Amino acid sequence: MHILESDARAAEAALMDWHRALEAHDWDAVDAGLTAEFVKIEHDRIFDKAALLALLTPSAALGRQRAFLHGFRTQVQGDVAWTTVRNDAVWIANDGKETAYGFLETAVFKREGDAWRIDRYHATRLAAQTKATGA
Repeated sequence: MHILESDARAAEAALMDWHRALEAHDWDAVDAGLTAEFVKIEHDRIFDKAALLALLTPSAALGRQRAFLHGFRTQVQGDVAWTTVRNDAVWIANDGKETAYGFLETAVFKREGDAWRIDRYHATRLAAQTKATGA
């Protein structure tokens, strides 16, 4: 495997691991997956690392979000990588009710030692899709 391809897969794995940590409410792993300078833009809001963790931590009392990432478009240049990916997420409330959400997400990573960490993150929620009935 070419080194850039290997780096691209490692950056993608870092994003998938970060989403698994979010789902598990493993706040230490969520924090560890981000650079100190991390910034997230979601819809019309901007969060630094502390603001994001303050927003997410109470959500554990309500349920969890499971990410299904696919369609990665990943590039690597030195110690920086970036990807755009589709996330067909599901919010699972504590009562078991599931709500599907689609997102387009872009993440920028910095390599810190042997690890890729998320430095910038942008997510845009997709409009709900309705299924044709064929009637």
